[in-house]
Amino acid sequence: MSGRDYAMAELVYTRVSTDEQSTDRQTHLVAEAGLTDGADGVAMFSDPATSSKIPALERDGFRRLAGFARGGDRLTVSELYRLCRDLADILAVREWCQQHGVKLRVLSGALSGITNLVATDATTTMLVNVLISVGQFQRDPQNELTREGLAAAWAQGARSGRRPQVATNGALDQVRQEYRDGASIAALARRHHVSRVAIRTALADLLPGRSEPSAPAGVDDARPIRIEMPGKVARHLTGRLDDLGDLGRQALQQGREIRRGRGYSLPVTAPPSVHQALLTAAEPTSESASAADRKAFRIYRDRLNTATT
Repeated sequence: MSGRDYAMAELVYTRVSTDEQSTDRQTHLVAEAGLTDGADGVAMFSDPATSSKIPALERDGFRRLAGFARGGDRLTVSELYRLCRDLADILAVREWCQQHGVKLRVLSGALSGITNLVATDATTTMLVNVLISVGQFQRDPQNELTREGLAAAWAQGARSGRRPQVATNGALDQVRQEYRDGASIAALARRHHVSRVAIRTALADLLPGRSEPSAPAGVDDARPIRIEMPGKVARHLTGRLDDLGDLGRQALQQGREIRRGRGYSLPVTAPPSVHQALLTAAEPTSESASAADRKAFRIYRDRLNTATT
């Protein structure tokens, strides 16, 4: 925009850090304030795919805004971190606004309750410095920097989320054979890009002292049995659903919690072999498990042994 035919303008500024992000939230907030693209007196400026690490006054979109602005205009942003990153940046923008007679308004988040952030009265100046200095303004840019880091990692091929389990028969057979040949659980987890819990689940019947309970004579091992799983064990397994087999996940998700005082138990109906796989996945580590976690594991183990014998 190189010219204007109105005395006072509403300058709206938006910014996102990456190409994957959208300005929809920002435009929604400014639209609620009555500022829409094409409306009389409203001028829109944007810095797409622009990191907050670049000071506001050095961004292309803001430079266009600066060239368009006139004394008496008002600059509006949806959230302060879209415009500025830290105290030094907001102070630089305030100084620029004061020099050019431009007001500054924030619609949401930190400092949104102040009518004009560049007012020179002592109260506004104190509020700006105190609120930003104590860190209330820092959380939003920190979250944005985290998103930028994730986007950069994904662009380089990294993937977030839980690692896949040992699912296919070929991979399962290979893991079991490598374990028989002497490979450790940690080495198998690294080699196959899965968690150690997934490896232990795949090797449940091969681990020392962890052979699957044999069914008594005349009892079908595939016949489901119902066991009340302690809540601590259920909560632990629920956080690792991706490491469990399909049958294990279904068994956990079909159970309904039974409240018992401050705790609860989860009735799980599944074949003994599925219970044994769940038991293996729930085994607490000596480094991190609490006494309550170890007790809950023993209760589930004992109930499984009783049910299968």
